[in-house]
This record gives sequence, structure tokens and C-alpha cells, in this order.
Amino acid sequence: MKYITLVLTLLTATSAFSAVWEDTNTWSMDWEKKYSKWIQTDKVHTRMFTSKKSKYYGINADCADAAYALRAIFSLENALPFKVHAPKDNSSELFEKLSNKTDKFDEAGDTPEKRLVAMINYLGKSIGTEHLSHIDTVPVKIDKIAPGMLFTYKIKGGNGNFIRHAYSIKDISEYGNFDVIYSTQAIARDKLPMMRKSGFIFTNLPHGSWGFRRWKWPSQEGLENDQLPEEMGFSYEQYDLVKKHGQRFFRVVKDKLKTSEEHPQDMLLRKIKLVCQEAQLRATYVNQGLDYRREIGNRCMSYEEFDAYSTPARDENLWKSIETLKADYNEVIYRNLSDYVNPRIMDAIKGIFKGYNFFQSSVRDDLNAMCIINYRRGVRVNLHHIYDRLSKGLMTSHPNDGIAQRWGETAEGRTRCRKWY
Repeated sequence: MKYITLVLTLLTATSAFSAVWEDTNTWSMDWEKKYSKWIQTDKVHTRMFTSKKSKYYGINADCADAAYALRAIFSLENALPFKVHAPKDNSSELFEKLSNKTDKFDEAGDTPEKRLVAMINYLGKSIGTEHLSHIDTVPVKIDKIAPGMLFTYKIKGGNGNFIRHAYSIKDISEYGNFDVIYSTQAIARDKLPMMRKSGFIFTNLPHGSWGFRRWKWPSQEGLENDQLPEEMGFSYEQYDLVKKHGQRFFRVVKDKLKTSEEHPQDMLLRKIKLVCQEAQLRATYVNQGLDYRREIGNRCMSYEEFDAYSTPARDENLWKSIETLKADYNEVIYRNLSDYVNPRIMDAIKGIFKGYNFFQSSVRDDLNAMCIINYRRGVRVNLHHIYDRLSKGLMTSHPNDGIAQRWGETAEGRTRCRKWY
């Protein structure tokens, strides 16, 4: 009887250890196509980590974690393998390899979904966009770019620091524009839904290991990039195109990916909408920082807090989106396409850059109708105000500044707290 009890105890103990999920399929180009289609569906949405109705509620993801999470979720739901090769570290809290077969997260719950949530949250403590760009993805040929792939960038901030970010490509329009879904450090810290942008064009040029990337498969561990299957489209083409075309690189990408020609007026209206979207997102980011500043009693923020709530990259994205609109407006004129655009739209865009006092009063009304940002009670700005303040360096990215300083109402009263970068 004691022997039987011992055997049952051992069997129970053994069965208590579970993989995050079991894999019975293997990654292939067919599965990549299914992954691409899945990313485009409503199953992938901004609230999938924050809605209590979601099986993946509780994932606390910044930009890299969100990308890993989407890949892991599809892998779980289709019995595919998932593996991450994390940096070596002497700490017992970190790991060298993490896969769906680990039993490290048994205590997280009795379902694969709960264990996946725990795994992604654990993963986020040790790896980020550097690892995502250098280890688990490879650069891809432009005409192979598809939903489910990534765009990552790394730009210089101040004081020798760098700003990094990653977008998951959710869809690509017939005109070669991107629909992206992503998270940020501030979103992760405040447990907010992910962000999504439509009709988006990237602005930070690929370089090094940064740019358009596709996932490697767990079975490709140890392979050099040039040993990957040809159909995966591994290529350094994008970096050569950047050297050749400079900032026009993204126009080349758009031309390679589009299947239809966008009408000039539709294109300009979309670019205005995109600039407005960037401005609205900036308002969201700034308000997150202001809320956190109040929460901590207005003290100066640490490097980690500054990194989460400052907005240098967001401000640069806003500026570059305005500059892109300006370039597109000038190209419409250069190519003699102005007759295809409503004159009031052309005047309104000109008013963004030249000011509207020179024009008839309707230009101001049109600008206000196109985009208005109410960033605090009783105060609103249109795209001319935003362009004017950005071009004069009046807006600040420092999260310890007040709202008037953040939006460039005044340069007086700016914070004396350290600017970490």
C-alpha cells in the first residue's frame, strides 16, 4: 500500500510540471502566411492585453514585449514552437533560452494562456528591442514585407543615449501605406491598451540591424542569415536603398508595395490625418507624463521614469510627419497635379507652413476643421500652431515641464530637473 501511494505521489508530482504549451506543428512559409493573415484580423486588437474578457489579460508589454507576445500567442493557438535566446547573465533570475516547453511558469495557472502571460511578463525583464533586432529577426527584402513583420528603429537621444522602438505591421494598404500596432514603456507602466496607427509611413531610416525585419524560426537556431531558406526573403537591400535614396527611401518602399495609385487629394488628406493623429498621440503621451508627475508629487524623475514619459521620439515623429506632408504638397505642385486637388485643401496646407493671416479667413476655419487639438481646458491649437511652435523649438519633451511648456505656449518656467537625454 505504501508502495502504491509512493508511485501515485511521484506520478502526481511529475504531471504537475507542464510546458507553457505543447507544439505539434513546425514553422514553415505556409504558417507564416497564416500568421500574416491572423495579424490582419480583429483577433489582434489594442485591448487584447488589458480587456478582462481577453484570454491574455495581464500581459504588461512595452514595444518589444508586445511584438514577442503576438508571435507567442499565435504559436500557442496553433501548436507551434516559440523560442527566445536571451543574453547570458550571471543572475539566477535570467535565462539563456526560453521556449514554450519550459515548466518555469507552472504556478501561473492551469491553462496555457495564463502560463503564456507569465512567460511574456518574465521575458520583458531581460530583453528588448536590441535583442529583437539583433537576435530573433532578420532583415527582409522590400517586396517581401508583409503583415506580421516588424519595423524597428534606433536613434540618438541626448547625452549619448539612444531611443529604440518597434512596430508590428498589422496591414499594408493597396497604396503601400502601413497599419501598425505597438506599445510603449509608458503604456506598459500604466497598464494601458496598445496603440494603433493607420495609413502610416515610417520616418526613421533603417541602419545596422534596424529597419524592416521578419521573425526567425526556432528550428533555425545556429544558422547564419545567408543559410536561411530563400523564400524567407533575407536581404540587406533596404540598407543599400537608404544609401542610394536617403530620406526618399520610404517613397521607394511605398512604390514597391503599392498595387494601386493614390489620388493626389486622397493622399494629401491622408497625410493631414496622419499628422493630426501624431499630434493627438502626443497629447496622450504628454498627459500620461503629467499624470505621473502629479502622482509622484512633482519631484524630478529618475532616468527610468524620464525614459518612460519623455517624448523626444514622439516629437520627432510629429515633426517628420509634418515635413513629409510639406514634401508631398510640394511634389503635387511640381508634378502639376494641383488641378486634381480642391483649392481650399491646397490653401489650408500652405497655411500650415506660411500662416493664415496672408489668406482669406476661411483658411483658418478649414485648418480648424481639419485638425484641432484641445490640450488643456480653453486652449486649442491647429496644425499651423503646432508647426510654428515646433519649428521655433518652443515645445519641450521633458516630462517634468508643465503643460504650457510642453505645448510651447511659453518658454518661461521650464523645469530645472535633469534632462537625461
